Amino acid sequence: MPSKREIHRQELRPLLVVALDSPGLLSPEQFKIARFSLDMQLRVHLLDPDIAALEDYLIDHSALPGRRANLELIGAFADEVSALCAASDVSLNSSYIALEWLLLELLNRYPPDMFGSDPDSPLQMPQLCGAVGFGAWAVAFQHIESGVRTLLDLANSPLWRVREMVAFGLQRMLAGNWTSTTRRLRRRAIDATAWEWRALVAGVAEPDLLADPAHALDALDLHYAALAYLRRLPPDSRRGDPAQTLRKALGYSVSVIVAAAPEAGFAQLRAWAAWDDPDVRWVLRQNLGKKRLDRWPDRVAALRVLVE
Repeated sequence: MPSKREIHRQELRPLLVVALDSPGLLSPEQFKIARFSLDMQLRVHLLDPDIAALEDYLIDHSALPGRRANLELIGAFADEVSALCAASDVSLNSSYIALEWLLLELLNRYPPDMFGSDPDSPLQMPQLCGAVGFGAWAVAFQHIESGVRTLLDLANSPLWRVREMVAFGLQRMLAGNWTSTTRRLRRRAIDATAWEWRALVAGVAEPDLLADPAHALDALDLHYAALAYLRRLPPDSRRGDPAQTLRKALGYSVSVIVAAAPEAGFAQLRAWAAWDDPDVRWVLRQNLGKKRLDRWPDRVAALRVLVE
């Protein structure tokens, strides 16, 4: 029996193919013009039935409102994007150009202000799928710069589910091209916001991506910079939602990196403890309580003394 994810892939493929061939699919520039135009001949493109059918499927199967969005559907959508990019029977015009236009349209069709930034609105599902799908498209065609820029811009969304899917989209890119993606992430990190930092640390904190020791050390470097960013924030900024969101993410992601690179990781934990910063100590306490570090009880116990 096929899995739910496979069923979604089978149902998504024809919807995607038709949407990509639709005469109503607009370039990003034309889409912006149509959205804000008073000319009904231009605005009619926003009602394209082929694209609407795809959007309806995503919205109707979103599992929202609810505790969590339909992650099987989001994964299936990204899988189909990757498959279309690699398919020999799909023209480059469809997989390279039209698919980018379609993904950008899904990312921008229902901005949060259209539904009151309701965190449980089903209307955000096209954006959730588009975020992960754009990561899959960007790495397939080596548009790493564009992928990182688009996803980290999206990381500033007021919707927590969208911010979470940004990390998933980055993971698609990291899995396909770790070196180029981390290079662009470091460049963007120079002036990243707290929510962008959250996407960065959550994106690299995936065990399957850290099997290569070099990857684990890269992720540790990024976490050093993220904690340094948090430490530099003034007290009033630390209490805001963006900084708190970053702090919460660091509260689990550090342990993922330490488990992948224990020698360097535990040494870095001791150095962070010496910073004597209240939020950094909170982050360390949270991570020392994670079961993934139970393999090193003596090291964990010694560090607890420093951060309690």
